[in-house]
Amino acid sequence: MFAAAVALSSPTYCTVHIDYPVDRAGYERLDRQDADTTRDFYASHNVSLPTVWKIVTSDGAYLGLRPRGTLANIAESPLTPELTKELQAKTAPISERIHKTLRTHHSEIWRNQNALSTRADNPMPRKYSMMRTDLVAPPKDSEYETAMKELVRELAANGVETLAFFASYGDGAYHYIFSSEKPIKVRALSGLAETRDVAITRVEIR
Repeated sequence: MFAAAVALSSPTYCTVHIDYPVDRAGYERLDRQDADTTRDFYASHNVSLPTVWKIVTSDGAYLGLRPRGTLANIAESPLTPELTKELQAKTAPISERIHKTLRTHHSEIWRNQNALSTRADNPMPRKYSMMRTDLVAPPKDSEYETAMKELVRELAANGVETLAFFASYGDGAYHYIFSSEKPIKVRALSGLAETRDVAITRVEIR
């Protein structure tokens, strides 16, 4: 269940950083400190802070999704090189302490899949949300996408919204966020993908 409802717009790409902390309380405290330091720095220089979607799953993963318009935008920053260096000096000690709380972490690039999403501007989160990861063997891509489009239509008819991504750089899997006002149960596409479902416990936009 979520404390508030927010709207997640669908970018073309997202850079995704995934943390698995062993010390979740310590991680959350330091992660909030890092976010506050960054927000205050941007505000002090009258620069708009880039959006970050923070998603927490029941298996202990913390995903930070940063929307990007194109692949060329991934390396762009609203800060000048001088301000970037100044910010890094402030956040580097915090990042070092964050790393000490982690079991593992890595980064990926996800591309939005409009054809497999309910709509481009998806209301998130609702009362119940879950994340699905589908790993599809390349020979089955076309068959899988046809079956997934039918499943998304089926879900929409039952009040479940779908936001879909494909990991262009990373695990090469499809990633879905399903959201509904009622408990969610989504059938797997048997024989077409290796499927892993995990509940989403919290979503916030920073």
